[in-house]
Amino acid sequence: MSRPIFLLGLMGAGKSSLGRALAARRGVAFIDHDLRIERLFGRSIAALFERGEPAFRELEHAALRSLVVEPGFAGSGAVVATGGGIVTDPRNLTTIAAIGRSVYLRVGVATLVERLDSEVERARRPMLAQVDLSTRLTELLAARHSAYASASITVDAECETEAILDAISSAL
Repeated sequence: MSRPIFLLGLMGAGKSSLGRALAARRGVAFIDHDLRIERLFGRSIAALFERGEPAFRELEHAALRSLVVEPGFAGSGAVVATGGGIVTDPRNLTTIAAIGRSVYLRVGVATLVERLDSEVERARRPMLAQVDLSTRLTELLAARHSAYASASITVDAECETEAILDAISSAL
């Protein structure tokens, strides 16, 4: 029986794109947790965030709980791209650890700024709207460092996709 793999990391770390590629390589389902949240609650992440971060984090947790209790999920080996802040709720880390393996995609702030510094990216990510990007990402990384460090596996996600996938596969 194969356990699900949960990709963790700050926004822009490549969780969704690497998740799709890893799932394809392993021949398993890919789940974008943010898209799941939007489907379950009928609104975009940005719209759900308008209720405030604590309210959004409760919805995020509810979506995770509903995923892990789905019949067959525990043994599916699915790859799940989580939202960057899922680690801020210790209940989520406990849930993930109980059912699967977590992979922290470590990416430096300079690379994240390069990937996220556009109107389109900022509009999709409520925590980045109208702030100094480098400062905000540095703050988020510092605040979440210990949670990301608790991942089963840590991988440098600043290299080529195939090298990242190889590193993940080797560590699993």
